[in-house]
Amino acid sequence: MFLLHKDARYLDVAEVALLNNVLAAVNLEGNRFFYVNPLEADGKYPFNHGTAGRAPWFGTACCPSNMARLLPQVPGMTYAHDDNDVYITFYAESQTEIMLDGVKVELHQQTAYPNDGEISVTVNPAANKQFRLLLRIPTWTGKQFVPGELYRYADPETEKISVSVNGKPVPLEKNKGFIAIERNWVSGDKVNLSLPMPLRINECHPSVKANKNRIAFTRGPFVLCAEGVDNGGATQRFFFPKTPSTSDATITTTKLESGSFLQIKTNAEALTANKSTETLPLVLTPYYAWNNRGISSMTVWFPRKSSMAVFDPHQLPKESPFSRVVASHTSKDDTITAIGDRKEPKYSSGKKVPRWTSRPQKDQAQWIEARFHGTKNLRSVGVYWMQDQFDVKFPAEWSLEIEQDGEWKPFNLYVTDRYDTRANQYNVVHPAAPVRCDAIRVHMTPKPGSCVGILEIMPEFETE
Repeated sequence: MFLLHKDARYLDVAEVALLNNVLAAVNLEGNRFFYVNPLEADGKYPFNHGTAGRAPWFGTACCPSNMARLLPQVPGMTYAHDDNDVYITFYAESQTEIMLDGVKVELHQQTAYPNDGEISVTVNPAANKQFRLLLRIPTWTGKQFVPGELYRYADPETEKISVSVNGKPVPLEKNKGFIAIERNWVSGDKVNLSLPMPLRINECHPSVKANKNRIAFTRGPFVLCAEGVDNGGATQRFFFPKTPSTSDATITTTKLESGSFLQIKTNAEALTANKSTETLPLVLTPYYAWNNRGISSMTVWFPRKSSMAVFDPHQLPKESPFSRVVASHTSKDDTITAIGDRKEPKYSSGKKVPRWTSRPQKDQAQWIEARFHGTKNLRSVGVYWMQDQFDVKFPAEWSLEIEQDGEWKPFNLYVTDRYDTRANQYNVVHPAAPVRCDAIRVHMTPKPGSCVGILEIMPEFETE
């Protein structure tokens, strides 16, 4: 589309997609992958085909191979030319040679872009040559992050771009997103382009209901996010009651064995465990670099209201039938509150909803206790079992107990009921006679060499 219309908007969209969507799909080491790019994660929900982080492979792995095909093509997208014009379409440390009307022109870019907006281009024609050099001025340098009406900056523009040739300023006249410099170029001419990269605040179009009363941060072409690993707990607890000042944001470099990335620190309000608020530093990471230091929570769009913030995304929701749930053991990758979060599973695989599993405790009996909101007349209990292609299998057997007046007692089954383990549905049992109780306990015996897992437990109560 750019080659057809010579409009930088298409390149701006491609750049944001490459540096955020595409790069996020693979970790810095290059051996784990995302199939989807969520804008929020709680550290437990298995959004990535059954995992809460990047996976080493997939049953049908077309996306990793597409990545291997796309990235080597990017150098060929960095420059373009016709008979009289040379376009610098992407900024990166690079050099190229172009033939213009029989004259070889060498271009050499020196830059730390996209981490830094200072770009130097040395032009070395084999002979003096008249032509236009066109520099792309990204949309993110103006009033919005990308072209279109979906996003806009919520903070004022403070710094201006600048262009110079051999130290002399060039008029900033843009056409289709490019500044054109036409001159008789001689070897050694140097063009300097400065694209300021302050921390910017973004708002979404009001038609996107999920992002209403929320803001997101960007710097240059990078979308930023917060990770729990940097911020002392769930990132869902942070909020911004007013548009924050970003002038005092600080930038540092985080280095890992597999690579490095910039991080930015600003301030935010945060909910506390006792439902008060406090001001805390908020560390922001480029979206492409998240989930390279273990699985934790992640947020891109931050709420403006404290009522939209959540101190603990794994706490039982108000609509849960349970006031408290505990288990004999819970996998570090899962959460016991999944059994009462009211998120309806569709399949027993556990790939689409939060889950409780006993990993890695194979061959060990397990139990779960779930307490109601007071004493209830129990009509039935349904258990939605999990079974995957790996180590979590339906139990060999299971049973229920009920708690009455602080004492645990057997749950007497209705005469035609049995403790089933049918796939993709609730396995429902009823009491043999009307019963009032305060809690239930599920006992599970795993199959040999296996763990057990539950996606949801659904009690039903008689109307009181």
